[in-house]
Amino acid sequence: MTVRLEACGKVFLAGEYAVLDAGRPALVVGIDRKLHAIADPSPGLHILHSPTGVAWDSGRAPPELRFAARAAELARAFCATSAGVRIVFEDDLGVPGRKLGLGGSAAACVLAVRAVCAVVGRKTADAEVLSLALAAHWAEQDGSGSGADVAAAALGGVLEVRSRIPWRSVEEVMAMPAAQIASSRPLEIRRVRVPPDLRLLLADAGAPANTRSLVRDARRFAEGDPQGWAKRAGEISAAAEQLRDALESGDAGSALAAVRSGAAAMAALGEDAQAPIVTPELARACALASAAGGAGKPSGAGGGDCAVIVAFGDQARDRVESAMRAHFPVLRIAPA
Repeated sequence: MTVRLEACGKVFLAGEYAVLDAGRPALVVGIDRKLHAIADPSPGLHILHSPTGVAWDSGRAPPELRFAARAAELARAFCATSAGVRIVFEDDLGVPGRKLGLGGSAAACVLAVRAVCAVVGRKTADAEVLSLALAAHWAEQDGSGSGADVAAAALGGVLEVRSRIPWRSVEEVMAMPAAQIASSRPLEIRRVRVPPDLRLLLADAGAPANTRSLVRDARRFAEGDPQGWAKRAGEISAAAEQLRDALESGDAGSALAAVRSGAAAMAALGEDAQAPIVTPELARACALASAAGGAGKPSGAGGGDCAVIVAFGDQARDRVESAMRAHFPVLRIAPA
């Protein structure tokens, strides 16, 4: 039985870094650029990334497949099976030659869990898939990350996510029975209503970001200056809550102001943490968006990858897109 699956890429609208604190919100979007997978029964566990030809079937997984490999093995433990599965990934989450920072590793974890469960005939609820995929993703990130990107990949749409991850170490979570991991609820998630005229763009800043390094810098700042961290995290969280309320009430002006506030708060955190969160190219993209009547900010950890641009209505989107295309590759995206 061949199974075809897909998982959303992600874009952060607000809340980056602050969401690493338990209970602080992030707004994340599962978008219409996706990772796809084809899964079949197989004599063993095999994973292939079709665009690059990178493959894994045992032992230490290559960097490109280590997230998927961890998630597939965890899913087999959850299904209490030794049955083999062959998973082939195809994606539209990047551009030729590099990734865009749209959450490919999170999507791969979600698809690996779903693929194993589907091929062996185990019915699995979205909440179970999310918990297993998040545990694998968190473990492969050495016990860091909020899980918001995994939620976006699994559920799609615009989500408010608050992390409640209870695990203290990779060793702790990986020693737990898989069924116990699946029944945990490490995230608090609610769907956010958005107005029908919300329009989203991505401006490609032209350089891949090192998310793990940036998060380490932010963590180091938080440990060394708890008061400074609380101030910056509070500013980022306030912008996320303002944006959520503005989207749900359809207040376009307040939503654009919240996006700009979030960008300013991320830049201030970068200065305090001595981390290149808002690079010159990201700052330029955000300034161009604002000048054309939209609003922009880094999506995710910053440091490169993409700026997410918010506008309302087709005319405003087209005006912003036209202003930016002379300087950046621009992609249209939408909640999926």
